Amino acid sequence: MLQLSFEFADESQPIAGRDAPDRAVDDLDRAYARASEWSRVLAARLGQPIRLVVTDNRSTMLSAKSKGGRLEVRLHHMFLTAEENVLRAVGDYLGGDGRHAAAVIDRFIEENRASFVARGRPQAELRTEGRHHDLRAIVEDLGRRHFGGRVEVRISWGKRVQPKRRQRSLQLGTYLPEERLIRIHPVLDQPWVPAFFVEAVVFHEMLHHDMPAVVQNGRRHYHTAAFRKRERSFEYHAAAEQWQKENLWRLLRGQ
Repeated sequence: MLQLSFEFADESQPIAGRDAPDRAVDDLDRAYARASEWSRVLAARLGQPIRLVVTDNRSTMLSAKSKGGRLEVRLHHMFLTAEENVLRAVGDYLGGDGRHAAAVIDRFIEENRASFVARGRPQAELRTEGRHHDLRAIVEDLGRRHFGGRVEVRISWGKRVQPKRRQRSLQLGTYLPEERLIRIHPVLDQPWVPAFFVEAVVFHEMLHHDMPAVVQNGRRHYHTAAFRKRERSFEYHAAAEQWQKENLWRLLRGQ
């Protein structure tokens, strides 16, 4: 007998009590019933225990991983309004038959995200001008040099987080496609961090904006051969890689 469970995960703001039109579903009881249905159908379709987590994540609409002896499927609450063909596509995608399924899912997200995905703060409210590096100026300059003009992407310094003990890596930049937002780690806003290195990090994230993930066999590939080729076209790419090797320890210390 297949087991299933589901829950709502509050990753941005609670589903219950949100104002229209961003509210996930008008009737929370109906939302739970729909989530239960999705759990049951997916468990039967995939032939394994399912734990469905309904989220309000603005950057990741659908993901899955094995956890505690069952498959934990995390999907955005917009899917609770989907028709059966989308539910079948999610099952196919998770089962590895993803080429057609991914197209159905992407089309559903594109058609519905304006109604269900909360808009991020406007650029004017984001923090772009640091003490030593101006991110907006970097984006505009890179846009002219490498992207044929102005790039419709927002950018901001992220929140400063204390590095963990024995931490060996740092995520210096991230790109949130649903918000068209680049976040840069504030550890780079220091006088000893060269401008060309900050540019290299921003350039990498701008490429993610300009080159969406490629879906092959149901999997999304972000750093494709074409992506890496364009990344190497940045005039300071080699210098930035060498600088990072020599100075990562300083960045990890936050100094």
